[in-house]
Amino acid sequence: MPKKTKITGTAKPKEIETAYKECNNPHSMKRLLALQMAQQGTWILADIGKALNKGRATIGRWLKAYRENGIDDMLKKGHGGREPQLNDDDIEALRAVLHDGKFKTAKAIRHWLEHERGIMMSIWGVYYWLKKVKGSHKLPRKEHRDQDKDEKEAFKQDIVKKLDDLDIPVGRPVRVWVQDEHRYGLLSTIRRCWTLRGCEVRAPYKAIYQWGYVYGAFELVTGRAEFLYMPSVSLESSHLFLEQLVATEPEAIHVVIWDQAGFHQKADQHALPEQIRLLPFPAYCPELNPVEKLWDQVKREVSNAVWETLDSIEEAISKVLKPFWELVELVWSLLGDNWLTNGVSAFLKQREGLI
Repeated sequence: MPKKTKITGTAKPKEIETAYKECNNPHSMKRLLALQMAQQGTWILADIGKALNKGRATIGRWLKAYRENGIDDMLKKGHGGREPQLNDDDIEALRAVLHDGKFKTAKAIRHWLEHERGIMMSIWGVYYWLKKVKGSHKLPRKEHRDQDKDEKEAFKQDIVKKLDDLDIPVGRPVRVWVQDEHRYGLLSTIRRCWTLRGCEVRAPYKAIYQWGYVYGAFELVTGRAEFLYMPSVSLESSHLFLEQLVATEPEAIHVVIWDQAGFHQKADQHALPEQIRLLPFPAYCPELNPVEKLWDQVKREVSNAVWETLDSIEEAISKVLKPFWELVELVWSLLGDNWLTNGVSAFLKQREGLI
């Protein structure tokens, strides 16, 4: 029968109890609790470990450290375990390559550690350190190679000035829309889904080449949402959608922030409703547009299924869109608190001073 643990040392039970109450480090609290239990003489090491969700050997190392060098040595994080294979410089270097998304696999990181840092490590060791530095295996968001990053940042920084330069009459209410389109069709799309490990999951697929488009816009002052289904994208379709936005509040000036697609009107080239002002995003910068997040939800709803008609897929898409024109809170959840919403707020406060 295993022998019950009874430990004595320089620290009195009252001192250990006080140290435990004053401790706010969960790692140290477990060590102190293990020491308190070991002083009672009624527990075996395995029971102490079970109570603290630790192994018997770990509890033994903690208590050995206490017997030899006292509480301070026992509380050293990681005491008794293997020496870490990565020092602080290695960890910072690993964080840097992870920040840049340089490697697609843990095997590639293992190769980098060996050849660039001189560290031999098992693949499971790599996974351990990836977890330690809070690494995450993500699908990158696409970024166009022709994107001008300086122009993109300047647009974000100068959003208030750009809105102010649109020559909006003093005294007119202003509504600021951010707009985008989404193409949907009968060609089946496949997305990831949860299943059981070892289970081969399948999704129905059918290739039918019919397409439709949905125009969408969020208003950054009231949180209103507007949508319009169209058979194609064109200058005529875009003009119809602009008229739909104007109809929501005809007496207001409607600023529309959208991309530079060829089927979008240009302020200096096309006839526009008197209430419309246009502000184009920088080229190749879809990540600036918060409406893009909505289309991710649409794709998730219609993927992994076969749709026989455009009407049927539009019905499914409308189930995603309907809550956004009914609940302002959902619109604000996608717009967020960022350079765009803050910039529009600053612009409107600036206009208030002109009235």
